[in-house]
Amino acid sequence: MGKKISWEDAEKLGRLNDENDSIFAKPNKYGYKININHPKIRPLYERFKWKKNAIILSDAERFEFEMYIFQAIERRKHEQGNIDRTLDS
Repeated sequence: MGKKISWEDAEKLGRLNDENDSIFAKPNKYGYKININHPKIRPLYERFKWKKNAIILSDAERFEFEMYIFQAIERRKHEQGNIDRTLDS
């Protein structure tokens, strides 16, 4: 039988890590800005890898992926701004 752990320890292990709470990566030596381990980003990252037919992305491909994410963020901001302006009218 395996080693038993307390409920408190099990709860800590099951929680989302603080490092995954933001879609933005912490400063790193590679210059990546997007946290690919975030639950909302990971599926997009996996699909991008599938489209590139890659198991591991090159640095150039990773930066291309990040560019698409930043473009999506900008589009969403723009759309939200248009909705806000419509509501203000």
